[in-house]
Amino acid sequence: MAVDIIIVSYNTRRYLKACLHSIRRHTQGSYRVWVVDNGSTDGTQRLAPAFPWVRWILNRTNRGYGQACNQGAAAGTGDHIVFLNSDTEVTPNWLPPLVERAESDERIAIVGPKLLSPQGLVVGAGVIGTNAKPVIRGWMARDDPVRFGYPLDCLSLCGACLLLKRRHIPVLGLFDPAFFHYFEETDLCYRARAKGFRVVYEPASQIIHHISASCRDNNRLRQLYAKGQQIFTEKWREFLGDEQVYGEKPGDGFACVEHNAPANYEQKR
Repeated sequence: MAVDIIIVSYNTRRYLKACLHSIRRHTQGSYRVWVVDNGSTDGTQRLAPAFPWVRWILNRTNRGYGQACNQGAAAGTGDHIVFLNSDTEVTPNWLPPLVERAESDERIAIVGPKLLSPQGLVVGAGVIGTNAKPVIRGWMARDDPVRFGYPLDCLSLCGACLLLKRRHIPVLGLFDPAFFHYFEETDLCYRARAKGFRVVYEPASQIIHHISASCRDNNRLRQLYAKGQQIFTEKWREFLGDEQVYGEKPGDGFACVEHNAPANYEQKR
């Protein structure tokens, strides 16, 4: 099955180069890479000639993460869409487990890998808890094949890498453009579950994520977080009242951090 890999970039030239090299080195099968640049000013757009196998969409301004992802998804035609942060590096055999997990059940709409820091610490192993209090499993814990080595149905997934089945888009939709930065992937995962789909963590796929590498303006991040939180809370007010716990019970031997907290690892621009 063909896969469209969508990477949104905004002033992350060095990380983007490493990301693209890792994809070329570690990805087999039928795939296309789309880089959607949100008006970078660091010379990112001048990388295009060095990566002729990549399809480039060059925006004049920063349209936000969700809208840029949607641009890439609309341009592609693959059976699956992978949204991948520019400050990640893929590892050998990273893609087949995501596709295989997605195809194992038609109810699965979204799949995410294990995310590790360059030091080997867990920075994403599914999001668990309740709708109102999501937490990231294993935050900054040493990777453990027992604790974090099995697939898990989750409340949500961390947005550094998400696989979405294209055939579910007519029902599920893509990212809500109301979210400029923060909460867009949580919103998508909540929408999937609200419509009866599954959201699954697949640890056989591993991605290196350079934590908070692509945005250093904490004041701006706090503003965007507050705006996104307001939109998200209003949109999902009734859904947030559901007290069902997804995944392991938070605190049962697992290090956790509140999902989407300001200045956490999930910086996507």
